[in-house]
Amino acid sequence: MDKELKDKLEANGFDVDVTLQRFMNNEKLYFKFLKKLPADQNYVSFGEAINNGDCEAAFRSGHTLKGVLSNLGVDSVLKVLEPMVEKLRANNMEGVPEALVEFKNEYEKAIMTINGLE
Repeated sequence: MDKELKDKLEANGFDVDVTLQRFMNNEKLYFKFLKKLPADQNYVSFGEAINNGDCEAAFRSGHTLKGVLSNLGVDSVLKVLEPMVEKLRANNMEGVPEALVEFKNEYEKAIMTINGLE
């Protein structure tokens, strides 16, 4: 991976070094999975469940999304998502709808970064 691309990913909250190790330093495989993230329906399901006040469904979608984001090293989004998922795990929606705005902003920024990859 060239330095410019790595710097761009890191500047947008991606943990490139650790994630590449997870992918056995196979950049092609890493990018293949990274480019699948925009199609992941858990993002939509998560937002809908929160907006509908469905704590259980929000937890399921959020927890799945957390795993995907963690495996892909999208730390900027994880930083916002993890506390939300922990509240939902405890069946607590307090502050979660408000945090959804920041989560969506970080997620969409990550998706824009991914969509900008060659």
